[in-house]
Parts: sequence; C-alpha cells; structure tokens
Amino acid sequence: CAARGASRYAYPRDEGERRALLADVSARAADLERVAFVAAQRRAAALRHAAGNVPAWHTALVRRKAVAHALNLCNYDVTRRCLIAEGWVPRSMLPATRAALQSATDGAGHAAPAILSPVDLSGPERAHHLAPGEIPPTFFRTTELTAPFQAIVDAYGTPCADEINPAPFAVVTFPFFFGLMFGDVGHGLLLVAFALSYVCNERSLRARERTMTELERFPWRGRYPLLLMGLSAVYCGLIYNDWFGNPADLWGTAWHRTPQGMRKDPHRTYPFGVDPLWHHAANGLSFVNSYKMKLSIVFGVAQMTGGLLLSAANARHRKSAVDLYGEALPQLLFLMAVFGYLVWAIFKKWATDWVALARPAPSLITLLIKFFMDPGAPPPDAPLYEGQATVQGTLALVAALCVPWMLVAKPVVLYRRHAAEAFGRRRAARDGSTKRLLDPDSENEQSEDSGPTSEAAAGGAACSAAAERAGD
Repeated sequence: CAARGASRYAYPRDEGERRALLADVSARAADLERVAFVAAQRRAAALRHAAGNVPAWHTALVRRKAVAHALNLCNYDVTRRCLIAEGWVPRSMLPATRAALQSATDGAGHAAPAILSPVDLSGPERAHHLAPGEIPPTFFRTTELTAPFQAIVDAYGTPCADEINPAPFAVVTFPFFFGLMFGDVGHGLLLVAFALSYVCNERSLRARERTMTELERFPWRGRYPLLLMGLSAVYCGLIYNDWFGNPADLWGTAWHRTPQGMRKDPHRTYPFGVDPLWHHAANGLSFVNSYKMKLSIVFGVAQMTGGLLLSAANARHRKSAVDLYGEALPQLLFLMAVFGYLVWAIFKKWATDWVALARPAPSLITLLIKFFMDPGAPPPDAPLYEGQATVQGTLALVAALCVPWMLVAKPVVLYRRHAAEAFGRRRAARDGSTKRLLDPDSENEQSEDSGPTSEAAAGGAACSAAAERAGD
C-alpha cells in the first residue's frame, strides 16, 4: 500500500468499537451536510439581495463607460490641465448647449466653468477649421408627422448639410402616389379608420410604446403617413369612381341611350371623376387602365423633374459647375426630350376632338416606339400634329447627345482634377526632398523652431475647456 500511495485506516476488531466509529463518522457527515445547507441558503439569500441591485449596477456601469468613451474623444491639454472637446451643434441649439454645460458644471461642483467657443463656419474660417474632405454632419429637425418620411428619404441616402432636404416634398408626393396606385374610396376609408384608431388613442399607446412588438410598432410610428395615404386613396378613388371596385352614380350619368346607341349629353359633364357608365361599357376596362397609366406617367415625370430641379439647385448653391452642367443639365434635357414630350403628347391627345376631325386617335405607345426606332417618320395613318417628324427628330437628336454628355463629361473633369491634385502632391514631395538633400541643416533648424510654436499653439488652444463647432 505504501508503494502504491494508498491510505490505510485502522479497522477495529471489536464490534462495539466499529459501531462507535460508524456513529462518529455519521455524526460528522450530518454536521457537514447541515453546514453546507446553511451556507447554500445564505449564498442564495445574498444573491437574491444582489439581484435587486443588478439593474442599478448595470446603469452605473453603462454611464461610466459612456463617460469614459466621451472623455477619450477629448484632447487633454497638459499645460492648462483641461479637456478640449470639438463637436458640431446646430446654431439654434447654442443657448441650450451652454445651459447644459453650465448645469453639468454646477452638478459636479467644479469651480472652473466650462467654456463654449462657437466657430462660425459660414465665413472665411470654414477652410481653416475643416480638414480636407471633411463634411459637416446633417441635422434635420423632425416632428411625428415628418419623421417617417425623413426615414424613407434617409433609406435612399442622407442629404448633405448644404443640400435641400427632399423629405418635406415626400410628405405630399409619397401619400399621393400611393393614392394613385390604391385609388378606392372604400379601401381608403378603411385605411383612414385604421390610422385614426392610433391617432385618437395616441396618449394611451405612447405609454406602452416600449413594450410594443415590432409588428405593433410599425403602424404606431407610421400612423400619420397611413392617415395621409388613406385620404389620398379616398381622393383618387373619387376620381376613379371606385367604391370597393364598383362605380357609384353620385350625380347622375351624362350618357343616355338612344336608338343609335349610347350618346353623351353635349351640355352636361359628370361633375367629378369618371362617369359611372364607363365601368359598364365594353371598352371600360381598357379606358380606365389607359387613363390610370397616363396619370401615372404625368405625375411620375413631374416628380422626376422636381428631383432634377432640386439637384440643379444644390449644385448651384455649392457653386459646382461640374455637377450643374455635367450631371443635372443633361439629365433634365434628356428627361424633357423623351418623357416630357410624351407628357405633352398625352395632353395633346386629351385636348383634341378626334371625332370632330374624323380621324383615328394616334397610339401613344406606337408614338414612343417610333420616337426611338424612326423619329423622323411618325405613323402616316394617325399623326398627332403638323410638323411631328421635324420635332421628334430634333428631340431624338438632343436625347442622343445627352447620353455621352451624362456618361463622359463629369468623369473626365473629375479625372483631370484628381490627376492635377496628385501631380501637385508629387511635385511638393519632390521639391521637399530636393531641399533637404541640398541643405541638410534646414531640417534641424526647422525642428528647433517648431517647439515653442507648438507650445504656444497648445497654450492658446487651452483657453477653452470645450470648443464647439457651430454650423447650420
């Protein structure tokens, strides 16, 4: 046993001694079990007591981590023993920023006040304080109505600080285009009722916003867009005269039956929307679909034109000739030459009485196909107007010239600009290397002179404990 490292225990030979030894071991084992049980109970009680403090500890830890992260973003001035922070703040929020800094100083009990030094970037100081390629951040003040539309715009791209924000335009266009696609009075009223159920119960729903599921949060945050979309659907449904897919004769049809067939009263027109008799005509489906398609083209081209005009306004505001003349202008010319002409043709066809002219109405689909395939030869059997071949040929030529203009002009200008900048950097580096080779002592003199300057700059910068960049 000794060679194997085994433990040896004395085993009494007497039965009474063995029973006494067993009772002693059992008593000690019971004592250990009681001690372990009491220890487990005390440990569980301590953990239950600590569990109530976990949220507070977590909050304190997160706050300390956030404070440490914010302090790491500051620059520490060793000379003045203060922290210098640089950041962006809207010009309209400068008083609130000063008040917040003063409140933090008073709450911390510091004798040294926090100093806010705004830097106006709208003047000549912009180039001095902004690093090359640095762009000011974008800040848009939104409300509960405009916030969902701003999120839709930001999903496609966040506008820069010096660009026009298209979100206010989307507040109108987005619901209206939904109404064009979803034009039905009955369905629109259901959507309005659904949105009003959130708007009218806004106070009670806001109290449990944090406990909402993702499915509940989506209509809650989009209650105002849903309301506008429902109203647009009702309005367009009145234009289409659709009530759950059925027409409604609200003001009486302007058509009447004669022995020669259905005839329209020349002195009367249906007051608003499509005459309900069109829904019962043999060609009613093709007429309504054609009407909706033409409306979609007209409003779609109008929206794209507005977007290009905003792009041109942004380029003019930035004084960027390459964006204005190399991108916005050719795009606008191409859009007007092709789709603007198509919109004009739609109104021209609507405004012409083809029955009085005893001529068949031209097909706009055929007109658009011939515009690209053979612009100088419109359909001879159904021309739209006099001189159509000359006008279409000229517009097709303008559209063809805009394509290389859009694809080549701006990239070439940017390439030459970047090449010139790269050449300037290489030349500056080469001139610096040549100067150091010709005059090796100049580098040592420059390094000796740079010390006091750096210290002076650091000392001058330390006059403010918090410097904020103010921008619009």
